[in-house]
Amino acid sequence: MEKDSFQNIQPDYIFETSWEICNKVGGIYTVLSTKALTVVNKFKNNYICIGPDVSKEPGSTDFVEDENLFKNWRDVAQQEGLRIRIGRWNVAGNPIVILVDFTPYFEKKDAILTQFWLKFKLDSISGQWDYVEPLLFGYAAGKVIESFYQYYCTSLDKIIAHFHEWMTGGGSLYLEENTPQIATVFTPHA
Repeated sequence: MEKDSFQNIQPDYIFETSWEICNKVGGIYTVLSTKALTVVNKFKNNYICIGPDVSKEPGSTDFVEDENLFKNWRDVAQQEGLRIRIGRWNVAGNPIVILVDFTPYFEKKDAILTQFWLKFKLDSISGQWDYVEPLLFGYAAGKVIESFYQYYCTSLDKIIAHFHEWMTGGGSLYLEENTPQIATVFTPHA
């Protein structure tokens, strides 16, 4: 195939998942917050960031909740057992953010880890809580992306789910098993 016959295919939605979305704990926060304006300028509200709902401190200014964003889907997601908050990340570009409360998966961790072992041979037998907790966040983020896809998208839509660092890898595995039509990208930063 000649070079001229390739098209530049643009995604309809980009989901960007990181432990550091609205959670300033390291350098990935800086990478994502500084690129947000550029991505939002190109993809508008079809660029959606997903982070863990860990900052419940009053006065936190990173996340500005907006009860009107995706209101109908939010209700469906909650009926599906997903605990999410939707708003904007208070950085240049103000991208849409979905914060995921993944604590409901704590009691299901053994079943989730068993499935990851059976399907992907992901060995978690010696994993401590600092391994299990982010894995469950990634898993929950994958479920959120799948739910959004089923509500808003069709089989013709081109979706990219970008996962940063090992802390979100569970989301990539979840989508591969349950919604393989969503393209996944994994970026290690180390």
